[in-house]
Amino acid sequence: MRDADASPDEVDVGRIFREESGRSVAALIRVFGDIDVAEDAVQEAFAVALRKWPGDGLPPNPGGWITTTARNLAIDRLRRESRGRELLGDVAVLSPATRDPRASEEVGPCTTTGFG
Repeated sequence: MRDADASPDEVDVGRIFREESGRSVAALIRVFGDIDVAEDAVQEAFAVALRKWPGDGLPPNPGGWITTTARNLAIDRLRRESRGRELLGDVAVLSPATRDPRASEEVGPCTTTGFG
């Protein structure tokens, strides 16, 4: 960074990304056991950093901030996905397509022209 009091810009965040992303991804792989979750969360954390740091300034430990933010984002994502699967299961139980196949079937319109 150019000056200790200067706001970080994309160049600074890019430098921090190159320096810290590998460590952050490795830490999250150890926590979650999933490289895709770890990489997505770290990239999302850097996107948040690009929005926040120019106004708020660099945190005292940018790598720690990225790792913590990425971990929280990954937890949020996993909770959303888990809740989504739970809701889909509820919908499947309520769906008419999952009715008992032995139940009476719906019939089409009456094709006869008269009654009796």
